[in-house]
Amino acid sequence: MSIRGIEHIGITVSDLSAAEQFFIDALDASVLYRIVPPDDPAQKVEGKAMQPLNGFPPEMNVTGLAMLRLRNGCNVELFQTSPETINDKQGISHAGVNHFSVYVDDIQQAGERMRKHGAEMFDGPSDCFAQEEGKGNQTWFCRTPFGVLIELITLPSPLHYDAGATEKRWIPAG
Repeated sequence: MSIRGIEHIGITVSDLSAAEQFFIDALDASVLYRIVPPDDPAQKVEGKAMQPLNGFPPEMNVTGLAMLRLRNGCNVELFQTSPETINDKQGISHAGVNHFSVYVDDIQQAGERMRKHGAEMFDGPSDCFAQEEGKGNQTWFCRTPFGVLIELITLPSPLHYDAGATEKRWIPAG
C-alpha cells in the first residue's frame, strides 16, 4: 500500500454558497464541480441513501455538495444539509479533526486577507517553537465565518527533527 497524501477534507456548513465564496476570496480556491447545486432542490441526496455508505443520518438530506481546489494542497469538499446544520465553533480541545493548516509565503498578508473576508483572527502571527523554531517560522489561527478553525503557517527555515526520524515534513511546493 502506498499513501500519497490527503486528497480532500470535508466540511459541513449551513450556507454552501457563502462558504464557497469565503474559500474563493480568502484562500484563492476554485470550484471544481457541484455534485448537488444548493439552488436545485431536485438534486438533493436523501440521508437514507447515504447512511449505509458513510453513516450519514437517515433523517437528514444533502442539499448542497461542492468540491473546491486549493492551489498546492488538498481539495475541500463542502456539504450543506437539511435540516440546517448549526455552525458550531470547533476548537483544539474538541475530539476529532479540529483544524487544518494552510501553508502561506506571507503570513501577514494572508491573515489580513482572511480578516477582510470575515475570519476572526486570533493573536498572531506567533513564532514557532521547539522543533519548528527558526527565523520566520510562524503560525496564525483564525475562525472562518462558518466556524472552522484554520491555521496559517509559514516555515521558511529548516525544522529540527528528532533523532531517528526517517522522513521530513511535507511542505507544499511554491
